Amino acid sequence: MSNELTYQFQTLLSNGSLTDSFASSSRSADQASALLIRNVQSIGFAADELLQLGDVVTPGFAVFQNLDDTNFVEIGVGSFTAFLKLKPGELCICRLSTTAPRAQADTGAVDLFYIIYSD
Repeated sequence: MSNELTYQFQTLLSNGSLTDSFASSSRSADQASALLIRNVQSIGFAADELLQLGDVVTPGFAVFQNLDDTNFVEIGVGSFTAFLKLKPGELCICRLSTTAPRAQADTGAVDLFYIIYSD
């Protein structure tokens, strides 16, 4: 099969006289293994933590949302090199290039919602 995952983006900016908008058409991606994990994980701030992947062995697309209303959280790899920062309430979608994503909160633990689809 092909095109099992469909997604699209929209951004709107209005900051004084600066305005911008972007909307993609619908895009599709293939998924080789019919697996995903949907989870809320408490992420501490003292050290980075490996995200729980369940049965997902080869992560593909990921949706992340910081559920905290005060602290930011970073997503990273290895001995913790952050590649993504989510301020309170923010969310994003991306394709992962790691099989071991990690997270670390700012100055207090946060709840991180995520969905990781098998590639």
